[in-house]
Amino acid sequence: MKNKLSLHVQGENKSIEFDVNHVFNAGYAGSDQEKVQEHIDELVKLGVEAPTTTPILFPVSDYIVSTTSEVQVQHKETSGEIEYVLIWHDDELFVTVGSDHTDRKLETFSVPMSKQAYPNVIAGDVWKYEDVKDHWDQLELICWVTSEGEKKVYQQGTCADLLNPEQWEEHFSKLNVKDDGNMFFSATINTEENTLDFADKYEFELRDPVLNRSIKHHYYVNVLTEPIV
Repeated sequence: MKNKLSLHVQGENKSIEFDVNHVFNAGYAGSDQEKVQEHIDELVKLGVEAPTTTPILFPVSDYIVSTTSEVQVQHKETSGEIEYVLIWHDDELFVTVGSDHTDRKLETFSVPMSKQAYPNVIAGDVWKYEDVKDHWDQLELICWVTSEGEKKVYQQGTCADLLNPEQWEEHFSKLNVKDDGNMFFSATINTEENTLDFADKYEFELRDPVLNRSIKHHYYVNVLTEPIV
């Protein structure tokens, strides 16, 4: 059975409903290559092998996309990261915000496998890309984390910090990314402290300062119990 999603088109009295076809997670896709290297350095500290080329596009399974408010994980060394998300549906392109929740232990062994371990969490609202295309670089991305009751800004930037949809056209064409029901996760921006936080809660928001609106979502991280013997 396909993963079926129903997302509300913000500002309109309608939703889009579709079966997720293919999902693509970008990596190391910042517009500033110095900042990309900083992010790579963050991961290298955790034992992740540095990529030989950037950016990268990882195909992942269709079932991992979810609007859940809770992610269950096997251990504490997992983390989310804010990304813009593109969705192709009925010959239109939509945008929302999400978090590619990643197993950082598994990432030291295989980045693609780590992308499969936990959900790609997205918000339940979308915008039409055409409505934001002309001021794309002004769209703001912000993520907060809460650990042991303390909340702080974890990531903050704009879509100008990432490669925009037009800059991905060559990659999209190679993999037929723009087919109906496909989804694209943009990769992320740097953390405020250039370190990864293994938090209890992630909150993320895509703000449009021109049209004065925002898309928000959050989820909790629930570490499962030890194996029962």
